[in-house]
Amino acid sequence: MAKTTVDESVAIGALKNLKTFRADQTLKQATYAYIASQMLGKQKKEELAKVFKAFDKNGDGRLSMDEVKQGYLDHYGKVVSDDEVEKMFKSVDADNSGFIDYTEFVVAAMDSEELSSNEFLQAAFKMFDKDGSGSISANEIKQVLGFGETSVD
Repeated sequence: MAKTTVDESVAIGALKNLKTFRADQTLKQATYAYIASQMLGKQKKEELAKVFKAFDKNGDGRLSMDEVKQGYLDHYGKVVSDDEVEKMFKSVDADNSGFIDYTEFVVAAMDSEELSSNEFLQAAFKMFDKDGSGSISANEIKQVLGFGETSVD
């Protein structure tokens, strides 16, 4: 398999952001996933795709704990403890699959200031505000998140 050339500054930034990422709430995860998939520029997507591909040693489209640890060693020059990687996976692995898939990686690897920019947050708000009322109802959130029409307390 050919080795992917990665911009080291992008890799280091992505690693730093992966380590500090926190998205405990489903709404926050959905918002960030929307922003990452719909709002990122082509160059930023390509840079993060290269980093992901460089980490994904077996090419299965998802990162194992070992691949993340090796990525830190290869691009950050430091060893990450099992505890640190487990903590990272608890924050980043939104679907609890035991792996970090590409979307989870992109969301976590992005700079949180960029994710929270006014432009991105307004676009995400519009995604949730299905009826264009200027406010988001529980039913609109359930619709976007695929929870059906059950009541929310």
